[in-house]
Amino acid sequence: MFKEKDFVLLIDTKGRKYVFKLQQGGVFSYHKGQVAHESIINKEEGIIIHSSLNEKLIALKPTLAEFVLYKLKRGGQIIYPKDIGQILVLLDIFPGARVLECGCGSGALTLFLLRMVGENGKVVAVDIREDMIEVAKQNIENFYNKPIEEIKNLQIIQLDFKQGINDKNFDRVIVDISDPWEVLENVYSVLSASGIVSFWLPTVLQVFSLVDKLEKEYKDKFYLQGIYETFQRHWEKKELSLRPAHRMVAHTGFLIVCEKLSIVG
Repeated sequence: MFKEKDFVLLIDTKGRKYVFKLQQGGVFSYHKGQVAHESIINKEEGIIIHSSLNEKLIALKPTLAEFVLYKLKRGGQIIYPKDIGQILVLLDIFPGARVLECGCGSGALTLFLLRMVGENGKVVAVDIREDMIEVAKQNIENFYNKPIEEIKNLQIIQLDFKQGINDKNFDRVIVDISDPWEVLENVYSVLSASGIVSFWLPTVLQVFSLVDKLEKEYKDKFYLQGIYETFQRHWEKKELSLRPAHRMVAHTGFLIVCEKLSIVG
């Protein structure tokens, strides 16, 4: 049942998607007419409604991935859901985990981490840019519909991770900065025993620089689990034809995953 302040996902006959928050007296306008929010509030999820121009729309509750893609305010390039899925799996994010996110950006990954660690876990998200911290806070508050201070499993702060952090013993660390090879020592110091770290990088040269330093200077501190790139391709069925879609989500970045080793003196 849709309630006021719930998010709704509308899908038109062309498959286009629109996400917005329901408000009493609100009106959603698009190129095929208008939809009064009252026509959705107190209705069951999955209903079919019509715009003022009699265009058919399906009303559903958006998934977190759909919220990120269609509603998230962006202060910069986000990590896409296809890559977030890989991060959550390859880092083995679990309920109760303590996760450090270095470079939270617009908060897309932060939202998924909060869901995965649960109420007994903790996400510490840091970013050097104050404007990105504010964008992330707005997005997280918008999704949870409450002040950031009331989200008990999150701490979000402005911080230059290159200068270190007082908190320690994180089960997982996620690094999304342009020069992660400069923070390897800090990552090692905050990770718990057998902790896992991932590095998100957009270019091949960045990957080479990071892995080269790992191999030359940190081979006794980190085990390189792998370097990954994820593609996502949709397929379309039209009558008797089944073929790949003309567009696909191809390269967005590289994911480098390492596990912490214990140094034997």
